[in-house]
Amino acid sequence: MKKLLCNLLAFLIVLQPMTVHAWSEGGHHIISLMAFDLLSAEEQTKFLEILAQHPRYLDDFVPPKGLPNQEEEQRWKVGRVGYWPDVARSQPKYNRPTWHYELGATLVIGDRAELNVPNAPGPLPIDATMQTQDLHASQAIELCSKVLGDTMSAPTDRALALCWIGHLVADVHQPCHAGSLYMEGIFTEEDGDRGANRIFTKQNRNMHALWDGLLGRDFSLRDTRRRINEISKDQELLSNLTQDSKWMDPQVWLAESRVAATQSVYAQNVLDDLRQSIGSERGNPINLDEGYLKQAGRVAQQRALQASHRLAEQWRTSLNALSR
Repeated sequence: MKKLLCNLLAFLIVLQPMTVHAWSEGGHHIISLMAFDLLSAEEQTKFLEILAQHPRYLDDFVPPKGLPNQEEEQRWKVGRVGYWPDVARSQPKYNRPTWHYELGATLVIGDRAELNVPNAPGPLPIDATMQTQDLHASQAIELCSKVLGDTMSAPTDRALALCWIGHLVADVHQPCHAGSLYMEGIFTEEDGDRGANRIFTKQNRNMHALWDGLLGRDFSLRDTRRRINEISKDQELLSNLTQDSKWMDPQVWLAESRVAATQSVYAQNVLDDLRQSIGSERGNPINLDEGYLKQAGRVAQQRALQASHRLAEQWRTSLNALSR
């Protein structure tokens, strides 16, 4: 009876729908703060003025107790900007589930025609607004950038757009958010492995959750300071921060994430384990070795640095448009 109950529980866990998150709270705080620090004093002031118009400002932007001073309370609010769209998942009025990820494939193993691989999102619909539900990450970034930089936008919409830009630029730099794995015999559903949510690991409940937490899970003042200092001053990471004419193209960011996912999320040992599981229960967790985890952590740091610089430029462009 005990074995039967355990098997039933495992079966129910596998069937339970999974929510696609990206960087955890700690990661979003880090990326938002690094981006904010790259803004000029004038741009930071405008940023904070816009944020104060957020319709949930008095509810969702109340700093936790124990922060040492007002400066750190303000910096917490800046970090909260990037994390807020995940807070809004419990708020039907503001929740936008599909905005958090890009539709389509990162890796296809097998006959694409037999795997129900969806097409990538098309152009932003001309009538899209901040209330439009059926958008994906690249479309939502374009929409929010327009709203934030438009003097005719409602102040509350500009504040919402400010947060969504902070969240989504970070999201699309998390390799699991650029698409999914489609694989004959195991991930044949229309949403594939759901951005690695359906790959279970011994280190965490699934591969996606593991990657979410590589920059830290919950907010911690000490951990946030330490990680920002480590990432922003790492000469090896900085040397790879090359900018060209396509530096600010979200499709380039997504393409980079797909390459990172192919090389580091869906590493060869992971694919080998998945192949061995074909025909058996998919819930058997994969044990990731130290080499995999070390490489994953390094990729996360590089993507965080890239995201912060691009986010700063994305915010800057829209903020400066308001002053013209």
